[in-house]
Amino acid sequence: MTGTLFDDRYLIDRLIARGGMGNIYKAHDTKRGQIVAVKMLRSEFDDDAVVLKRFLREAHAVQNLHHPNICQLYDIGCTREKIHYFTMEFLEGDPLDKILRDKRMLPPETALQYIMDIAAALCDAHNHNIVHRDLKPANIFIVHDADGKETAKLLDFGVAKLQEELSDPGQKLTNAGSTLGTPFYMAPEQIQGFEVDGRADVYSLAIILWECLFGAPPFLGKNIIEIFSAAVHQKLPKMTRAYRASRKWRSIYAVLDKALKKEPKNRYDSMQSFLRALEQVRSEITPGTANHDATKTSSLPLIAIIHNISPLKLVLFGSIAILVIGAIISTIYLMIPKQVEIPQTQSGSYKFFSDVPADILIDDKYLGTTPYRAELYNVPPFKITFEGKDEYEKTNFVFDVDNYPEGVAGYAVNFKGSQAVRSMIFAETTPEGADIYVNDHLYPLKTPCQIAVSTSKSVKLTFKLKDYLDENITVKTHGGELRLHTNLYPQ
Repeated sequence: MTGTLFDDRYLIDRLIARGGMGNIYKAHDTKRGQIVAVKMLRSEFDDDAVVLKRFLREAHAVQNLHHPNICQLYDIGCTREKIHYFTMEFLEGDPLDKILRDKRMLPPETALQYIMDIAAALCDAHNHNIVHRDLKPANIFIVHDADGKETAKLLDFGVAKLQEELSDPGQKLTNAGSTLGTPFYMAPEQIQGFEVDGRADVYSLAIILWECLFGAPPFLGKNIIEIFSAAVHQKLPKMTRAYRASRKWRSIYAVLDKALKKEPKNRYDSMQSFLRALEQVRSEITPGTANHDATKTSSLPLIAIIHNISPLKLVLFGSIAILVIGAIISTIYLMIPKQVEIPQTQSGSYKFFSDVPADILIDDKYLGTTPYRAELYNVPPFKITFEGKDEYEKTNFVFDVDNYPEGVAGYAVNFKGSQAVRSMIFAETTPEGADIYVNDHLYPLKTPCQIAVSTSKSVKLTFKLKDYLDENITVKTHGGELRLHTNLYPQ
């Protein structure tokens, strides 16, 4: 359609997006004299009354909403050829799902600002008795203005419903027991086909905030059944002790924990209440406020103590301290062996994981088939190769081992990749509750949890749990999912 004059008014520039019901084009509105986005119902739905009603419902739902954080609707129309469409403001920026694919996690201040923008938009929608029901990162657009300021805008009310329609069985567009939405972000009551209200949007928006902060939604699975089961039954993953020591993260987690309760009655009672809680957290963590992380300490008490000691006593204490420290250093030096030889018979503990059975070769010699664990006496450097079997027989992953492992070394691969820019790792340990380090950086959540990683290079995951050996697992993926379950070794 590029270059055509649509409905004698809109000069089509290019296709910018494909949705579930329609295609969206950038166009010049010759009547308004401005650039707009034109969403057209696809031709295959011309005779589908249900889809047409849903398409028009999105237009009419947004028509009366005039909020700076909602993509504004201009006109609704139908051409002589019976092509239904509506026009919206054209936005310059990126959808949130693309930003998360590129950055994986966002700073708390940025994530909170995005979510507060959308919460404010939803307050307006809820005040008009409209429940969105399909919140997800793809429906949030981050707009950049000329000054570099970012604003989040809410899109796509195609699954939205008026509150009176939700409570009137005669007005239902979907069949009883059916669900509409995106699995990762759906509230438990929506998954189970129960009636929903604004608290379902609170839940979904909190899931998006969780993904912005931790890199993945809290409840995942290999298929839609597992995802739904996790959302309905699983507990929220816990933060690590180091993160719990931070007042900032405790405050954020407390808000998320309340917003993600399984029962709607236990969540924030409205989007307005959720927004106020987010604003309170943001005010606590904004630089320059009186609140600080609990992990930071002050040096003023020590300075005061030193100030109150007389100069003579200070010199005496200092001399004694120097003598004691010197004696300790001398003792330690004498205890250190002057030369350490690593015996060539040293062994290392290794574990091997993959999403489908694969042969493991050490310097091209067969060792076993995944999942596999072994004590190896091979002296580094040596090469580990994962060879695919059956339909993956031409796919290999190779790791170069240059040093003896510290603790337990592991290697993991996934053959069933999707060529996506991110892979999802389901990290589980027995026992549960291990801290996770991703490329030596502490991850906010304990096991079991999900971790989104880049597919462009290998990733090192380190599992640490008191009274158990550390495990360092190097992962190579090319998209898709990998379930990593390891039994930790006692010390």
